[in-house]
Amino acid sequence: MKIDIKKDLKNIAWHCRMCGGCCDSPSVSKKDVANIAGFLKIPFDEVVKKYLVNFDGMTGRLKTSKEKCIFLDENNKCKIYRVRPIICRLRPYSVQIKDKNLVLTYDGWFLENCKGLFMGDLDPDEEYYKHAETVLKYLGEEENTPEEFFEKAKKRLKKSKKIEK
Repeated sequence: MKIDIKKDLKNIAWHCRMCGGCCDSPSVSKKDVANIAGFLKIPFDEVVKKYLVNFDGMTGRLKTSKEKCIFLDENNKCKIYRVRPIICRLRPYSVQIKDKNLVLTYDGWFLENCKGLFMGDLDPDEEYYKHAETVLKYLGEEENTPEEFFEKAKKRLKKSKKIEK
């Protein structure tokens, strides 16, 4: 059954610059851990012990190396890209509940830090809605992004556009 997810991007668009700036310590589901274990050809428990900060049997968080995801290499490339966690596939978007509706919007951290944001009305690819459904299923909805984050981002993006001209 397809879940109805609306978009709420407030005229902010995004294109990934592949800079690795967002590759921190992501949350992972049990399914993510299993996928990583299969990709690395090591037991599930070894992935948990070697690569996770914590794991409660259903969800956990990947370790970091120099404040970046443990799977990010020195060239800012993901070593497990084919099986990267579902939350990484959804970024910079976030699935949240606003006014009793599920919405695909921006995570607050990305509004402040992502270098790939710009002013414009660009629809996310359909795959992001599918990733949002999976995140919702395995990790739940995310914390709402305060409106002031959007306003700050718009001011910053409009200012940087003027500088570029």
